[in-house]
Amino acid sequence: MTAKQTEILTFMNQTIVEENGTPVKFESALHETNLDSFGYTVLFLELDSKYNIFKDVSENEDPFKTIDWENITVKEVINRCL
Repeated sequence: MTAKQTEILTFMNQTIVEENGTPVKFESALHETNLDSFGYTVLFLELDSKYNIFKDVSENEDPFKTIDWENITVKEVINRCL
């Protein structure tokens, strides 16, 4: 992992813990956080605020519909932040 990927993972895990979830590793599936829907919303809004995770989503598209919630990995989330 690069230093930037480590920074993002640390930020993610801080937010996950604040939302009563389980910290994850780079290789984890995102569902391993055990977040509820509100927790996922907070996590992605925080990531977008800090890392512009939805930069490739058009203005009239729902950014949350661009995510395969059942299969997305932590690595994929982090790569969206780069």
